[in-house]
Amino acid sequence: MMKKSKIEVDWTVPDFVKAFQSDASLKFLNNFVDEQPKDLFGITNRKFSLVNQIHSNKVIQIYKNDHHFTCDGVFTYEPNVIVAVKTADCIPVLLSNKQGSFVAAIHCGWRGLSAGIIHETLKKIKTNSDDVIAWIGPGISQQYFETDRDVFDFFNKKYNFLTKHFIYKNNKFYTDLVGITASLLKYHGVQKIFGNSISQNYCTFSDGFLFSHRQNKTPFRLISMAWINA
Repeated sequence: MMKKSKIEVDWTVPDFVKAFQSDASLKFLNNFVDEQPKDLFGITNRKFSLVNQIHSNKVIQIYKNDHHFTCDGVFTYEPNVIVAVKTADCIPVLLSNKQGSFVAAIHCGWRGLSAGIIHETLKKIKTNSDDVIAWIGPGISQQYFETDRDVFDFFNKKYNFLTKHFIYKNNKFYTDLVGITASLLKYHGVQKIFGNSISQNYCTFSDGFLFSHRQNKTPFRLISMAWINA
């Protein structure tokens, strides 16, 4: 698997579908939603808003860059409208398709994943999942994601086939959040998957050029975003 100090969104999509993954060289505060840092404007040449994330399965379609939404999945069919999520251990997922007719960004924490955020996003987009192309961004790896039994129970109740992504040791469950994300994408029909654990291998906790809230309670976040350039 590829591992570089700068992460590229290495999916295979039409050239007019653009995407960007930040690293620790760009320091975005967790609480910014409406005021976009100048660094991102230099990358996209567009001002845009971020959604307020709440670890839910709520998904919203957006039609313009200036919006004020609370959700954990966002998608658009509109050209030049940017979808984005912020993370610092949770898993970011970007979606498009071979036609480049939409882009989506999903914030995948364990609560959102267990509540069905991936399924809700694909259902709202209303596209053939065989055509969907996914990119999994940087998140915490299993050896550093120590959880209590409640996390295991949440997944076991709704998606018991995901129990293979847990290791029980010293009265704790070590959870493979990246593996769960990839398995849920496949479970819901997405077969073209790129990025973390597949074509790349990154861990927010151990890779010093990324941000990890679990490691040091950082106020900074990584940004994963995509748009249809027109």
